[in-house]
Amino acid sequence: MTADAGLRLELSQPGDQVRACFTPEPGRLPPDRASLENCLAYQGWQGARLNAAAVTGFLTQCQLTDREIDAVIGNILDGEFELEITADKLRLLLTLVPPEGGQPITADEIAAAAASMGVAALVDTAAIGVALQAGSCEGREIARGVAPVQGTPARFESLVKPPKPAQVENEDDRVDLRDLGSLLLVNPGTALMRRTPARSGKDGMDVFGKPIPADPVVDTPFASELTGVAADPNNPLLLIAVIAGSPRVLPNGVIVSPVVDVEAVDLHSGNVNFDGSLRVSGDIRTGMSVRVTGDVVVQGTIEAASVRAGGDVIVKGGIIGKAETAHGGAPSEIASVRSKGSVHARFIQNAIVEADAEVNVESGIRQSDVSAGQRVVVGTSTGPGSISGGRTRALLGVNTATLGAPAGTATVVQVGLNPFADEQKAELEARRRKVLEEQAKLQQLVAFFAKHPERATGDIREKARATMYKINRDLFELDAEIARVAEQIKPSEQAVIAVGRRIHGGVTLQVGHKVLKVMEDKTGGQVRVVDDRITVS
Repeated sequence: MTADAGLRLELSQPGDQVRACFTPEPGRLPPDRASLENCLAYQGWQGARLNAAAVTGFLTQCQLTDREIDAVIGNILDGEFELEITADKLRLLLTLVPPEGGQPITADEIAAAAASMGVAALVDTAAIGVALQAGSCEGREIARGVAPVQGTPARFESLVKPPKPAQVENEDDRVDLRDLGSLLLVNPGTALMRRTPARSGKDGMDVFGKPIPADPVVDTPFASELTGVAADPNNPLLLIAVIAGSPRVLPNGVIVSPVVDVEAVDLHSGNVNFDGSLRVSGDIRTGMSVRVTGDVVVQGTIEAASVRAGGDVIVKGGIIGKAETAHGGAPSEIASVRSKGSVHARFIQNAIVEADAEVNVESGIRQSDVSAGQRVVVGTSTGPGSISGGRTRALLGVNTATLGAPAGTATVVQVGLNPFADEQKAELEARRRKVLEEQAKLQQLVAFFAKHPERATGDIREKARATMYKINRDLFELDAEIARVAEQIKPSEQAVIAVGRRIHGGVTLQVGHKVLKVMEDKTGGQVRVVDDRITVS
C-alpha cells in the first residue's frame, strides 16, 4: 500500500522488516522524510524502529537515480511484557516494553499470563492500566500475597531494682562502697520477675494461594529448680520471693539466697561454707576460709585468708596478705579472693584476686596478682590510683593513674585476653562430657523400654522422656557457653590500658599478644595496638 505516488512500504519475510520501494517517473518528485512518515502512519506503523543511516541512504538514492530503489529501512516490533514472582512468593511484578510500530500489549494478555502461571492472588487491574497508559514499566507490582505475621516468644522482665545510692557520711569515707554494688536484700512476697507468655503468629498466603506458615515461637516457662522463690498464687506469671535473702537474676528466673551475718570470720566462728550470702561486720582473719554461692560483704579487711564467692566481694577496708607472699608463698600466708562477680576494695596488697567481671580498687594495688574477666579500675574521681609490682590482667582494660614505681619495681599489665578463658573452657567441656555420659545411659534405658514395654511400669517412661529433654537443653546451653568462651580466647581489638599520669621504668605492657617493655619513665596515656604494634598516645 502507498500514501504517496511512487513510494510504497511493505514487510519482508518473516514479517518484521520494513522495506521501502520508490519508482521514479518524469515529473514525480522523489520522497522526503515527511512523505516517508506519512506512509508509515498510513500503514499504521508509527513509531517503527527505523535505521537512521538506512533511511538517509534510501532518500538520497531516490534523489540521485532514475531507476527503481528498494531498501530495508527498519523493523516493526510488537510490545512485550514479562511477569516475575519474587523469591518470597509474595509479589507478582510486571515489566512492560512498548511496541515500536507493532501491536501494543493488552490487559487481557497480562491477566491470562498471570493465570497460566497459577497466580491465585487478586490482580491489580488499576496498576496494569497505569502501566499500559505509561507505555512501559519495570518491576511494577500487580498482585500481592499476604505476609505472615510473626509471633513473639515469651519475655521475662526483672523487677529486681538495685539499691539506692547511699550518701557519704564523713570525709574519711571518700567513696561509699555500697554505691559500687552493695548487697541487695528482698523479703518474702517481694515481686522479682514478670513473665509475658509467647504470642503465636498468623500464617500468610503466597500469590499462588498457598499458606506461608509463621515461624513457631517458644513459650519458655520460668526456669526449673529455682530456690527461694515461687509463682504468685494469684498470678502464675509473677515470680515472688518466699524467703528473705539476696536475689540473683537469671535469664528466665530469679534465685534468692539466704544471708548470714557474722561479726568476724575467725577461730570463734570457724570456716564458712554454705549456699547464700555473707555479711561480716569485722574482718576475715588470717588462715580462715569462706565458700559461699552469693555475695561476701566485709566491713573490715580480708587478711591472708581464702574467699570464694558466687557473687560480688565487697571489702570496706582492703585485701592484704603477708608481705611478699603473693607469688610462691605458703597458702596460709596468701590473701586469696575468687569472685564469680566483681571485687570492690579500698586497696589490695600481697594478694591473689580473681573476678569474672570487674575489680574496682579505691587507692592502689601493690605486689599482687589481680585478674578480671572485664576490667580493672584503680582510683576514684576524688583520688588517683596506682599499680605497683606483681601482675594485673583483664580482658577489656586496665585503668589507673600510675603504673610501676620510681624504684623500677617489676610490674606486668596485660589486657586483650580473658585470663580465665582456658580454665572456663576446660571446665565447660568436662561438664559436657558428663552430660553426654548421662545421655548415653538414658538412651540405653529408652531403647530397653522400646524392646520391653511391659517393663515400663507407672510413669517411668514419661520421666525418662522429661529427663532426656532436660539433658538436650543442658547440652544446647553448654555448647553456646563453650562457643562464647572460645571467642574470648582470641585477642580483643578494643582492649586498652589507660594510664592517667605516669608509667615508670620496669613496667611490661601487653595488649593481646603484643608486648612492650618500658625502660624509662614516661608520661601516661592510652596504651593499645595500632598497626600491629603497641602505642602510647
